[in-house]
Amino acid sequence: MELNTLIFPAPNSSYDQKAFEKDLIYIPRRTSDDHFKPRETGNKKSKKQYIPCLFLPYTQGSTKIMIYFHGNAEDLGQAYQLLNHIRNTLKLHVIAVEFPGYGIYPGTPNSKEILEDANTVFEFITDRCDWKPKDIILFGRSIGTGPATELAAGKEPGALLLMSGYTSIRGVVKHISGYFTQYLVAERFNNLEMMSYVKCPTFLIHGQQDELIPYSHSERLHEKCGGPCTLVLPAHMDHNEFDFFDDLSHPFYFFLLQCNVSIKQKGQLVFPPEVYNVPDNIAKGRKKRRACCTLMKLFW
Repeated sequence: MELNTLIFPAPNSSYDQKAFEKDLIYIPRRTSDDHFKPRETGNKKSKKQYIPCLFLPYTQGSTKIMIYFHGNAEDLGQAYQLLNHIRNTLKLHVIAVEFPGYGIYPGTPNSKEILEDANTVFEFITDRCDWKPKDIILFGRSIGTGPATELAAGKEPGALLLMSGYTSIRGVVKHISGYFTQYLVAERFNNLEMMSYVKCPTFLIHGQQDELIPYSHSERLHEKCGGPCTLVLPAHMDHNEFDFFDDLSHPFYFFLLQCNVSIKQKGQLVFPPEVYNVPDNIAKGRKKRRACCTLMKLFW
């Protein structure tokens, strides 16, 4: 196991399980021989781990659901406003996946568990909730473009949206810390390699003022994409500041129309009732982490 040190600070947890009590669900983590077994009840305490997810259904019904993978310096609570706008503007269901070590999810961020969780949530929606992959839209932002791209390469979703994407973790480290530092980091989330396997309609947005991840990363992803792909480079946008309507929702909506991906107001996404129960592995109150940029040790 290789130890890498990267500048990807997890913020102080902006929420607890009571903050969005009706909007938080907990999807069981899968193992190789597990098939989403129902949670045990009674006096026995389950040792199984669960993935905190924010679920925002479109109350009037929708034929599409978006799975969101957040950025490196946000958690589900900080992403809530953006996701609520997306739900109401695009008229679709939204589910956001928390990362280990972020928010109320115990653990340490690492690519292996993040990818396992991404696959688990996707397959829970298709297997347990009986939704077709073509009705799922994947949205990854910043570090979240890694799991979103890898899912899109293997699962054939309806569409992929990448915001402030990167070629690979090594590519980001090279930009931040220099040429030789990149070789101290194990190659993970190699989006550039995965993009050639992405066949679904893909929409890339990247601000020209982004100093953390240069927009040249998205230009290279655009060149490698194996399916229909549109690249938007707002001149005023940086890594965090953007216009929701002009830069994101309106261009993405019309892109979906051009690709014949229609969103209709019918169809409910219903999760089994047990996913609303707070599991044992979710901390009731996480200790605050320093909000400043710190070096996080990641086993990637």
